[in-house]
Amino acid sequence: MAIAVVILFTSIQSQAETVMQKQAAEMARQFFNAANGQVMAEPTVVYNGRKLTTQSLFVPFYVYNFPSGGFVIISAENKAFPILGYNLKEKFNPDKIGEKEKALLRSYALDIERIRYDSRVPEEAIKAWNDFPGYIRNIISQPYRATDVLIPDSTVAETIERIAEGEDASLSSSIYTPEQWEDAIDQELDVRRNVMLGIYDRHDFLPTIVQGRKGDMYRLSLDKLNKSLYRLFATEFYSDGQVASLGNPKIIEDVPVIETPFKFYDEFIAETRAEREKEQLAIENVGQVSEPETIWLGGGHYIVRIPENIRRMNLYNVEGALLTQKTFSSSDTADIDLSIQPNGFYIALFEGESGRTYGIKLAR
Repeated sequence: MAIAVVILFTSIQSQAETVMQKQAAEMARQFFNAANGQVMAEPTVVYNGRKLTTQSLFVPFYVYNFPSGGFVIISAENKAFPILGYNLKEKFNPDKIGEKEKALLRSYALDIERIRYDSRVPEEAIKAWNDFPGYIRNIISQPYRATDVLIPDSTVAETIERIAEGEDASLSSSIYTPEQWEDAIDQELDVRRNVMLGIYDRHDFLPTIVQGRKGDMYRLSLDKLNKSLYRLFATEFYSDGQVASLGNPKIIEDVPVIETPFKFYDEFIAETRAEREKEQLAIENVGQVSEPETIWLGGGHYIVRIPENIRRMNLYNVEGALLTQKTFSSSDTADIDLSIQPNGFYIALFEGESGRTYGIKLAR
């Protein structure tokens, strides 16, 4: 059985396909069997995060509850890490998701959606998918250290607001890789046991506290006290959208020595802030409803025109499986032929030259 599972996930990665719910359910079952040391009852999917993506087009992850208690979040994209969060005791309640937890889940959804277009090879994610049993063992076997919340909520809120309004680039995750940001958070945990963290949610940074860590998973005091563990980021590439109070921030490597350090620092801060604002604007634009022009020619043929030149188009079925990918040069118009596809609904996702995403639903 273990060999079959490894072969299954190797096949998934080689084809770079979206992970289907049936596969995710098997992964969830394996995780809880290993975590509890016995065969557990079948998990139930209770949430999929679709509404957190662009126009609710794709499923970014699945949340599975277990009859005996606990939940696990499984990525629906094999270019992200397989497990994004879990709790071995408390179930996930989709009707009571707080704003901070939703902000974290939305960051997962947006990064998973973005990584579909990324041409880089996610080596660590590939390693985890290709050896999923070993990945589970590594998560479970890591030492766990956590403390109670030691900082008043009012202090956390004031500190995060001050950081968000300030100009200290070393306190923003956007200049770090995800691994570097984790190292910086770990340094602060070692010294102060609690880390004040802000998670961006479209307009503001929502204050929370990092209470502890187990491997790549962190215990976060979100909307209530809990013992859930979450990744800070869903992928190994994207790290924007967080700020933190860091007394010992990691020094970024490869920063050149400048003869006029104060001038360099001022320019660096200005450039970093501009880049952060540009990236955030792109994220906000992704969530806006787009209005591409669609012309139906009959027989499953469509012509689609978007408000800018098209860089790339991906065509999916409603289950999220990639059917076709096309690249474009200096054209704002795409010809889509569904005549050879089965009857049903399809989703075309366009990436414009500005980086903005446009999505439409088509029928065959």
